[in-house]
Amino acid sequence: MLRVFLPPLITAYAIFVAMVFVAVCRPVRRPGRLGDRSAPRYPGRLIGMIVVGYATFLAIVLVFHVWIADQPDAFASAIWGGAFLCGITLVLAAVSSLVERRRARR
Repeated sequence: MLRVFLPPLITAYAIFVAMVFVAVCRPVRRPGRLGDRSAPRYPGRLIGMIVVGYATFLAIVLVFHVWIADQPDAFASAIWGGAFLCGITLVLAAVSSLVERRRARR
């Protein structure tokens, strides 16, 4: 059983450590003002992040539930549950964008 679970876990941990290493070695330069690159001005970036997060979530479910645990019904549940959560996130982002635009007009 450990032969099945350990390779994906070790791979995920190695990817995480590599991401931390890259983040420490090359920190991201922050803009001078808070509103320079905020989500309301770049909604495509926010939508892209949500879609990539959803795809990553589905990949995790595909590997651990469908492939390793042999539960193919979990993938259909993850598709609908993840889509629901993405929808909530998109609605919250749209409301946040509208509030930010109203503040900028004042």
